[in-house]
Amino acid sequence: MSRRRTLITWIAGILGAVLLIPVMWILYLWLSFVPSKIVDFHPSYFQATADTYFFYSIGEDLKYSDELAREAPTLMRGQIQNALVSPDDAKIAVVVNGVLTVVSHEDQLIRKVVPVDSIYREPKPTGQSFFRDEDFQWSKDSEYLYLIKDEYYESKGSQLFSSKGELWRYSLEAANLQLVLKPFPAYSYFLGLQSGIYFSVPTDRGDLQLRYFDGHRSTNDIEATNTEFPVDKLASTFVESPFFSFSVSDYESAVLPAKRVELVHDEKRNSEQLNIGSRSYLTLTRGTGLKGPYYCSDLFRSVFLPGDRYFLLNVPYCGNYDGQLLIDILTGAYQPLPKDSRVYLRFNTDTYKQYRVSSGGISAR
Repeated sequence: MSRRRTLITWIAGILGAVLLIPVMWILYLWLSFVPSKIVDFHPSYFQATADTYFFYSIGEDLKYSDELAREAPTLMRGQIQNALVSPDDAKIAVVVNGVLTVVSHEDQLIRKVVPVDSIYREPKPTGQSFFRDEDFQWSKDSEYLYLIKDEYYESKGSQLFSSKGELWRYSLEAANLQLVLKPFPAYSYFLGLQSGIYFSVPTDRGDLQLRYFDGHRSTNDIEATNTEFPVDKLASTFVESPFFSFSVSDYESAVLPAKRVELVHDEKRNSEQLNIGSRSYLTLTRGTGLKGPYYCSDLFRSVFLPGDRYFLLNVPYCGNYDGQLLIDILTGAYQPLPKDSRVYLRFNTDTYKQYRVSSGGISAR
């Protein structure tokens, strides 16, 4: 009997220790967590009207207005994964609930193009064909939408440069899909004059080669003399005019630095400042989380509204605010926005001329 009691006591002790470890770990994380905060947080409310109308979403509501107003008419509802504004600024291509859709603010048109899926899907349904949910592009005249068709196969890493890839385009007028080029082992591509298409493919050497398709039958490699291709040297018989719509990542990496937007760390004071030009607008304290020190500011999807007077800043997970702020860079005032506010701007090689062409395609700089 005493042996049984000893065994029970021993087992209970082990179980108690096992259960105590996660409790102590949670307590340690809770005690060591220090949220990053906005210093002297004092939002105000003001009328913020942009110079032109623009697409934006609040939660699942897609809208079009010259201000970030919840009261503006809703064009479509759904969780937006990817979005690309057309060159004429009248339409937007969005991936919503697994479907690539074109929405027009002019005639309230909602046109479902095709179901789409991700190349990063796991597990892969090997052998299944699909259209990609990213890497789609508008034609310069806003009449066509280019997209990549693919097929799942076993690969090491992602299948960005898929041997199963095909380039298709969707005609808004005819409301149909047409095959453009097969095979199309690329994800980075841009459009040229006279139906031309430039795309980057991997080589046996492990680097990239820029290739040109004339839109009909002929495909040839573009010979590189250095790491960058002068635009006037892309074609031999005419002066090329590339067209490409940039991503939100390009906006963050190229446009914001060009407009002198930066987050400046002060290691002595354990703080971070949002600077635009020569002026400081917000200060944030340094927090401590699971991965160590952090600041609750994020320039990804932080954009200027048309006219550049108002700047939308992402400040997720701050101790005293969680969401987006709209900053009036003229007065320095800022106001909270409805949760999950996103702005989608027309951003392409016609609106932003500081870009380079390389073997990897077009990139903003």
